[in-house]
Amino acid sequence: MADTTKPRRVRWVDLENPFAESLEGMTELLLIRHGEQALTANMPIGEIVDAPLSDLGREQARVVGERLASVAIDAVHCSPLSRARVTGGEIARHHGLEPVVHEDLRELEQFIHAPQHLGVIDHYGTERFVELMREQNRTRLDSTWPDAEDMAAFRARITGAIAAIAEANRGKRVAIACHAGVINHYLAEALASTVDQVFPLHHTSITTVRVDGDRVAVLSVNDFAHVHAVQTARSDLNG
Repeated sequence: MADTTKPRRVRWVDLENPFAESLEGMTELLLIRHGEQALTANMPIGEIVDAPLSDLGREQARVVGERLASVAIDAVHCSPLSRARVTGGEIARHHGLEPVVHEDLRELEQFIHAPQHLGVIDHYGTERFVELMREQNRTRLDSTWPDAEDMAAFRARITGAIAAIAEANRGKRVAIACHAGVINHYLAEALASTVDQVFPLHHTSITTVRVDGDRVAVLSVNDFAHVHAVQTARSDLNG
């Protein structure tokens, strides 16, 4: 006799079908990067961690909220960092929801073991900082940064958090406002990628995945068409 206590196994063809009429047995996740932060050159490391949204970032958050206003969203979850909470709030308010905050969705801390009162240039020096940036861009590995948190632990916490959200919301569509590192490491795990930075992700871009237990189908990545209404260029400091 079939075990009726377990969720129905979804066919891969249905999991990967963007036109599926029903989400029965699966969860659709909209992974949304936060809006642009207000960053300055050589900003103290401790202030970088939870820098607020810039004026443009608030506009980006507003337009992604408007973009998703007509989409049926059952829940909104977010990182505890202010840039993600504000972005999540802009999405949630169109649906009469309050964002659910998850500590484990916070961004990878690249400088967690560095002196928090110093700027990154003060700590590394200009030449070394540029070398590290170039090395990360070349390898697309976040472990390039010598003061970063443990990569395996970071990936375990964010994939665990997202898996828990998906399992608790089977048959539903959930928006998750979080970070480029979180989304990229989640995609790297789902796609068995050998690099951490799988895709360049614009601020408030939408990445859509479907989840059934341990199976993840990536439907679209880095959809930021909505920001063209408020943005025509990008700062090198805040990519």
